[in-house]
Amino acid sequence: MTLFYGAAHALIERDGRFLVTRRSAVDDYMPLKWDLPGGTVDPGETLEDALVREVFEETKIKVDIERLLYAYTNLATLPERQTFQTVFLCRYVGGDVQLDPDDHDQFVWATKDDIDGLDAMGFLAGFRGTPMYRTVK
Repeated sequence: MTLFYGAAHALIERDGRFLVTRRSAVDDYMPLKWDLPGGTVDPGETLEDALVREVFEETKIKVDIERLLYAYTNLATLPERQTFQTVFLCRYVGGDVQLDPDDHDQFVWATKDDIDGLDAMGFLAGFRGTPMYRTVK
């Protein structure tokens, strides 16, 4: 039986750069790939509440959500799991980035060109060719 999940990720903008985090080498899902902060929605949570919670848990920073950029279905873990992913544009509000080394081992505030050069997860790879690039101003 396939389990279905909802997830929200944050493209966090600060002074024309975007926060990207690298998954830890000990992570069992896509280790050492560059990623956006976020995660799965808990029962009873909205996408937006889950996103703010996950961003704070993973980075210790606060964000304001501006708008949904795009949504897609992640089929990479079928048949066990299918995840409906959302990516929101967020604005940095405050705090210093602090990562849990078991989850993420590096972060960078990157330009769009920087992101194109990273070994990134699918929704960040080819950043310029995604709907995300066309909607972020």
